[in-house]
Amino acid sequence: MYALVKNEAVVTYPYSENQLRKDNPQVSFPSEISLELMASYDVLPVTSVVPPSFDSLTQNLVELPPKFVSNKWTQVWSIIDVSVEEVERRKQEYFNSQKAQRAEAYRQEADPLFFKAQRNEATLQEWETKVAEIKARYPYLEE
Repeated sequence: MYALVKNEAVVTYPYSENQLRKDNPQVSFPSEISLELMASYDVLPVTSVVPPSFDSLTQNLVELPPKFVSNKWTQVWSIIDVSVEEVERRKQEYFNSQKAQRAEAYRQEADPLFFKAQRNEATLQEWETKVAEIKARYPYLEE
């Protein structure tokens, strides 16, 4: 991961070796470009940082341009709260997804047990246990 840095300011991030080649078509770069050669074109490595944890329902994780910290360019993350409308949209999307997955699991896993119980080939308790397992696997937000 690299950044194009001019006058101590990030111009382009992320930046890649391929982008360096495209931006300098008159230069014949070696197949593996050294850090020193990249630096001579103002392309500097950026140290990766593990993104912080965030609530994907109410927040977005945003990568900001790198900052110069302790003599190296370092990746920066920010957590931004989303609007009330976006939270509601995400809740509805989550609910719809869970509902669809739960319905499919009922069709494939619970319904066959129910019909077996009707024929005395399984017990209603086995079916009820499977239904509870599916509900736990695909919970709705309010449950």
